[in-house]
Order: sequence, then structure tokens, then C-alpha cells
Amino acid sequence: MGYTIYFKTEISKWHELEDFLRDVCAALGFEIEVQRERILITPASPAVEPLIIKRRGTSSAKTYRIEPYTALYKMIIYSLCSFGSVEVSED
Repeated sequence: MGYTIYFKTEISKWHELEDFLRDVCAALGFEIEVQRERILITPASPAVEPLIIKRRGTSSAKTYRIEPYTALYKMIIYSLCSFGSVEVSED
């Protein structure tokens, strides 16, 4: 059964967030692709969806409760509040 994390972001410190996520992803072995208005994080496991962080807007990521990916995604998403605002819900 699926498990999804939904979140809405308003990132004011975009470049600082990029630097932070590059370091985190390097340590975790995740791929990161920074685009103009979004950051795409792809974990080593194809069993979970990539995490897409938008500068402004809503996103979601399905992790199927596969650990450690669910916990890591949640830690990354909740850390976004250091760079702007984030609202999170899960199902």
C-alpha cells in the first residue's frame, strides 16, 4: 500500500538550500539535480519516487513506507523550514 508525503513550500533562501541539499545528498548517496525553480532528489532505490522540492508550490512523494527513505525524506522536508516555510501532511 502506498504512503505519501505532501508538502507546500515557499523557499526564500534558495541558494542556501541548494548548498545544503548538495551536501546532504552527497553524504546519503542520492543524486541531485538543481533546476531553476525546483530541486530533484533521486535516492539509490527505484522503489520510492524521487523527491521534488519546488521553490513555491505543492509537491508530494510516495515512499511506500520503505525505510530509511521515508524517514530521510521527512527529515529533508521538515528541514526546509530553515530556508523558508513548509507545510507537511502525510497519508
